[in-house]
Amino acid sequence: MKSLKLLHIICAILLFTGCDRNEVLVLEHTGEHIANFDFPEGQVYAPAKVRLTNRSRNADSFLWEYAGGKTIYTNGDTVDVSQSDKMVPDTILYELPGTYTVKLVARQGSVEKEVSKSVTILKQQPEIIVPENIGIFLDVTFSARVFRFPGRDIAYEWDFGEAGTSTLPNPTVQFETEGEHVIKLTVNDGEETLSTETTIWVQGELAKTIYFTDALTRRIYRYKLTTQTESEVEWIGVTTGYNPFGLSVKGDKLYLSETGLGTRFSSGDAARADGVLKSFNLDGTGENLITRPVATSLDYRDDPWMNTVDRYGNIWWTCRNWGVRVINASSSEAAYPSPRFNINATIAGEATTTYFASDIKEVGNEIWVSYAGTTGKGIYKFGYDGAYIGKIGGEIAKHAVRAFVVDHVNGHIYFATNRADEGRALGLYRTNLDGSGIVAVDNHWTMNIGAGGYSDQGAAGEYVYITNIDIVVDENGEGYLYYPYRAISDVYGSGNPPTLGASAANSGIKRYNLNGTEPATFLLKGYAPYGMAVDQVKR
Repeated sequence: MKSLKLLHIICAILLFTGCDRNEVLVLEHTGEHIANFDFPEGQVYAPAKVRLTNRSRNADSFLWEYAGGKTIYTNGDTVDVSQSDKMVPDTILYELPGTYTVKLVARQGSVEKEVSKSVTILKQQPEIIVPENIGIFLDVTFSARVFRFPGRDIAYEWDFGEAGTSTLPNPTVQFETEGEHVIKLTVNDGEETLSTETTIWVQGELAKTIYFTDALTRRIYRYKLTTQTESEVEWIGVTTGYNPFGLSVKGDKLYLSETGLGTRFSSGDAARADGVLKSFNLDGTGENLITRPVATSLDYRDDPWMNTVDRYGNIWWTCRNWGVRVINASSSEAAYPSPRFNINATIAGEATTTYFASDIKEVGNEIWVSYAGTTGKGIYKFGYDGAYIGKIGGEIAKHAVRAFVVDHVNGHIYFATNRADEGRALGLYRTNLDGSGIVAVDNHWTMNIGAGGYSDQGAAGEYVYITNIDIVVDENGEGYLYYPYRAISDVYGSGNPPTLGASAANSGIKRYNLNGTEPATFLLKGYAPYGMAVDQVKR
C-alpha cells in the first residue's frame, strides 16, 4: 500500500511540472559549496608520509596539486606524481624538509572553489640509539637516527666520556665503571650542525653468583664471581635459624632448607621438629614459607636437610632418617608431605638399616640421593615417581657421602666423605661417573676433624662439615668447584646448636680448579658457611 501511494505522488509531481517521460531528473545540491581539507595533526618529520582529510561540501569532483611531493599508491609503489583527482589522494611522500603547499579545487558543475594550505615538514633531529644490557668491560655498539640529504655525507662526533670519542657512524666502545654516563653526539648533515645527548645506565660486570648461609650471623649472603672487577660480600636481608644446611637456586628463586635446632640424637627442645623450607627472590625479598613439619607429630629426624628443585618446578629435600620428601616449589604454607621414598636394607640389598639421607640432586631424568650412615653409604638413584633405580657402583659405594655434585662436562662426581672409610681421611674427593677412580681433591690434614682442621660439628660418623657443593664449568670443561669450609676454631662440638667461636677468621668459601693444576684455596674468608649454591645465570 505504501509503495502504491509513493507511485501516485511521483506521478502527480511529473504531471504538475510537465516533465517529459524521457527527461532525466538531477538531484540538486543543497547548502553551501565549500572546498576544504586538513593535514595530519602534530609535527611531521622528513621523510614524511602524509594522508590528507577532505572536508569539502557539495562538490562533484576534485583536483589536488601537491608540488614537491610524490605519490605512494595503495599497492606500495612510489611514483613521481604530484596531483590527483580522487576524493582523497593517495599517501603523499615528502622526502626533504621544507614548507610545501597543497591546492585543492572542488567543482560543483562548472563552479570551482579553491583552497590552498601549507605544511612544514621538519628535519628529524639526531637521535642516539642506545643498545640494551650495557655492562662494564663489554663491547657495545651505538648508532644514531639522523636525517640524510641525498648525495651528502654526514659527519659524526661522538663523546662517550671515559669510553673515549669516535667519528664513526656506529662506534663500538667499552665502559669501565657502572652507573650513569652521558653520551653526546654532534652531526653535520651538509647543511647545518646539530647536537644531542642522552644518559645511559651501565651495569656492573655480569657474573654468576654464590649464595651462602653463615653460622655466626645467621644470615644469607651473596658474592658475585666477577673476573674483571673486585666483588664484595653482600647480605641479602634474610636471616636464618641455627642449621641452614641447604641452599639451591632455580630460575629467579632461592630455596632454603633448615634442619632447626637438633641435627643428631637429641632430646628436649632439640628433638622437636622445627625445621622449615622457604623460598625467596634472589634479592632476598618475597619470603615464602613453603612447608614445615608439625612438632606435635614429628621430630628432628623429619626436619629438612638439603634440597634441589627439578625441571618440573618441584622441590625435593632429604630428612635425616626418613628419606626424601617432595612438593611443588611454589606452594605456600602447605601441609608437610609424607616421604616419597626412603632407601632401606631390603631395597638396597645391604645388611643393616642405618640409612641417613643427606644430599640430593636432579641428574638427567633421575633423582640422586647420597647416604651417610654406617652402612647406608654411597649415592642411590630414583625416578620422579620414587621408584628405586639402582646404586652407583665402584669405590664411591663404600663411602658415606655427606654432599656431592656432578660435573657433566668432564664426567666426574665430586663428593665429601662423612667418615674415614676405606683408609681415606675425611675430605673432598673426585670420582668418575661410574664411581671408579677416586682422586683426592682436598683431604689435607687441615680438612680433617681435629685441632686446626674442619669443624667437628656433630659426632663421629655424623659430621656435617660439608653440607653443600656446587660447580661452575664451561663447555670446554674449565671452571671451579666451590664448597663451604667451617674451621674447628669457629664452629665445633656436638651440642645443639654447636659452639661458635668469637669470629670466623679461619672459615669461608673454598674453590678448586677443575683442571687439577693447583690446590684448593680460599675464595673468601670471614664467614662460617653451611648451605651454598651458585646461580648459574650471569646477572
